[in-house]
This record gives sequence, C-alpha cells and structure tokens, in this order.
Amino acid sequence: MTAFAYIHCKPDGTPFYVGKGSLRRAKYLGERNAHHQNIVKKYGSKNILKGMVECSTDDIAYMLEQGLIKVLAKMGIRLCNLTVGGEGGKSPTEETRLKLSEAAKKRGVSKACQDARDAALKGKVLSEEHRIKLRIAQTGKIFSEEHRRNISISAKKRGMAACHAAKKAKMGI
Repeated sequence: MTAFAYIHCKPDGTPFYVGKGSLRRAKYLGERNAHHQNIVKKYGSKNILKGMVECSTDDIAYMLEQGLIKVLAKMGIRLCNLTVGGEGGKSPTEETRLKLSEAAKKRGVSKACQDARDAALKGKVLSEEHRIKLRIAQTGKIFSEEHRRNISISAKKRGMAACHAAKKAKMGI
C-alpha cells in the first residue's frame, strides 16, 4: 500500500487540515473531528481542495505530515488537527496494549452503569437463534472457579428467568 501525506484546503486555498493515509483516505472527507466536519459543511464537500504527496514509506509520510503541520502553524494558519501529527494509524506495541488493558481494568465500571445494564437485561427473552449462537460461542470454554462464582453472582443479581427456575425445580436442584 502506498502512503500519502495530504492537505485539505478551503476554496480560497487556505489549508485547514493535514493528514497521512492511503489515497482513498486523502480524498475522503468524512470521519474526522467536528471542526473539520463543520468546515466541510460550510463550504460543501465538492468545493474542498485536496492536495496529496505520494511517499515511499509510512514513516516518510508521517514526517511530512508533522513538517507540514509545524510549518503551517508557524505561518499562523489555524488547522483543525488536534495533534502535531505522526501518530495516527500506528498499532500500539504489545507492552502498550498491556498497560492500556491494566488501566481499563482499574477504572472498572461504575455501580450506576452496572445497575443500568442489569436493569436493561433483566427479563429479556432471547430468540432460539440467539441462544444457539451463544451456546456455540461458549462451547469448549473452561472457566476458573473464581470466574464461575462471578457468573453465578451476576446471574443471581439479574434475577433468574422463570423458565430456568422451573427447569431447576424440575431437576430437583
């Protein structure tokens, strides 16, 4: 895949966004921040000028993006880029992924959010097709005792569906 550094300009030629990506990304005006979207709406997507520079590697495209942002900022041109560029599209390292995962686990889910989720799921009837998909997805998974205990606690908290209670009563459990 060829990498491009690109620039989006207002109809008068004033740059308002610098980016890096594929040719398709350079030409596409959607899925960017609100400031960018407001400018596109104001002038109309057909009136936005797009300039692209093909680069031999991603790293060169990132450096060009950063350089363009820096030069335009020194010229006093206000861009809608939220960063100085060069970081978009890079996959985080395994070490970074682990750090992000640990941080997310520490944050957890608030009690209010848990209660709202539980209330939304309580008494919800699943279609037979959905049940089959869930069964297939869980087949062969082995849960630790702690995980099984947590599932049980969560199920009790949500309340047991009438059909499950009847089934357990029938089995004498």
